[in-house]
Amino acid sequence: MKRFGLPATEKLKSRKAIDALFRGGQRFSVFPVLVWHRWTAGAAEPGLQAGFTCSKKHFKRAHDRNRVKRLLREAYRLQKPELLEAVHGRELHGELFFVFVDKTLPTFAVIHAAVGKSLRHLQKKSHEVAH
Repeated sequence: MKRFGLPATEKLKSRKAIDALFRGGQRFSVFPVLVWHRWTAGAAEPGLQAGFTCSKKHFKRAHDRNRVKRLLREAYRLQKPELLEAVHGRELHGELFFVFVDKTLPTFAVIHAAVGKSLRHLQKKSHEVAH
């Protein structure tokens, strides 16, 4: 298994699952990223599923939205192994959704820092759920 991959099984794509996450999940913000999350303990398949989005209201051009989402996915992909190991160890299933909320195009360094801080916060949250 690739350590830093982001396979299709780890992408949150189901409309039903996304709606349930927004209805019943919790959220926190690490500017410029808003993170929605939901944990399921004792899951048959422990792991993570993540989704990424960017507002059409703030970024009118599709190529700008695509760039922001690409940066979010890349930052997540590079930093998720620690959280993934913790989740597998506790037999949890996590659904995550990253929403970019700033109005200006970010640099990779800004996104990388925000996603890293978010993942550390999620690791603490997953520890609380497991106990």
